[in-house]
Amino acid sequence: MNKQSATEYRSEVSEVMDCIRYIFKALRVSSSHFEKELGLSAAQIFVLKKVYQEPGLSINDLAARTTTHQSSVSVVVKKLEEQGLVRRTTDPQDSRRVVVSVTPQGEGKLKEIPRTIQEQMIDTLQNMTPEKSAMLASLMKEFVTGSGIVDSPVASMFDEK
Repeated sequence: MNKQSATEYRSEVSEVMDCIRYIFKALRVSSSHFEKELGLSAAQIFVLKKVYQEPGLSINDLAARTTTHQSSVSVVVKKLEEQGLVRRTTDPQDSRRVVVSVTPQGEGKLKEIPRTIQEQMIDTLQNMTPEKSAMLASLMKEFVTGSGIVDSPVASMFDEK
């Protein structure tokens, strides 16, 4: 590697690491702001909005819509239910299926809530060309695998416990 390309390489590595830091900071700051101002985490807001946009979703449907794991969504829904913002009921068409809907209290809370950073990131990814999003997905997978980050199950976008 010549001097010029070594410098360029270090610069690209710095750019990638800076981008990762920006993402983490945006998620952390957003979540902290929402919790302080609204008493809800960014994850709870994101799920509440999805349930409002598509009433009658199951936990599995919500997991797909929020691009996270079913168990993570279940924890978030439970917290929203405890606050009276959503309710779980049996689907009238299929008694084996439980669906989630927003309560009137949840609808009132939604009027106070701006767009979340997760919504902005997903919109940006969905607006990329299929080629770019496929390339980014491939590169990110290679990065997390090579970094040893994927030794455990996929981390949730929802940092709920």
